[in-house]
Amino acid sequence: MSPKHPLHSVDSLRLECQKRARRPFIARGSKANRCPSCLMATFACFCTERKTAHASINFILLFHRDEIHKPTNSGRLIADCYPADTLAFLWDRTQPDDALKALLEERKGACTLLYPHTETAKRQKRHVRTLPLPNVESNTKHTFIILDGTWKQASKMFHQSEWLKDIPHFEINSQAQRSFLVRHSGHDMQFATAEVIALLLDNLGYEAQSRDLLHYYQVFNQKCLASRKRGDIKEWQD
Repeated sequence: MSPKHPLHSVDSLRLECQKRARRPFIARGSKANRCPSCLMATFACFCTERKTAHASINFILLFHRDEIHKPTNSGRLIADCYPADTLAFLWDRTQPDDALKALLEERKGACTLLYPHTETAKRQKRHVRTLPLPNVESNTKHTFIILDGTWKQASKMFHQSEWLKDIPHFEINSQAQRSFLVRHSGHDMQFATAEVIALLLDNLGYEAQSRDLLHYYQVFNQKCLASRKRGDIKEWQD
């Protein structure tokens, strides 16, 4: 069965990881018959909801190795929506991908790491960006690096990577988060990766792009929940 959409950077990274893997990644629902494009079980496919566009900023998704294989990972939705503006790499504590290092050097001054301003970051005297973002050449879009993993994983990626420490990071403050939740959601301040990017776009003033991404995430989330409710079906049993 061929993919319904062209491969993007996250798809390519996942396939490369599968080729190099010494053992298969097996998670809940691994026996399901899945759509090769959206990764949901075929009865929960949401490919028809995908609408690609150009974002006003660039994204670098930096994946923890456990996240790249998960069908429930929401970071890949960024590449679904903005394939031409999104690149994906695996995180490594000491040896980042050569292509990633070259990219960060090329975009120096127009690149920001999206991460909360923690006390540890403060003690490490990291540079925190504030709005407006610094002016760059008119033909250069600003690039945001997103650490994709659980909170514990992302914290490790942030604090243990010396090669990330010279990159300014951007904090979405609590007031902006609360405002976003009031307008768009009902849960507490716990965000999936796709929601964080929607919040970032909203905070930067790209409200239409934020709404489109959030809608796509909500469809994705509904399909994930529907799949779990059918967990008693044989194809979803481990």
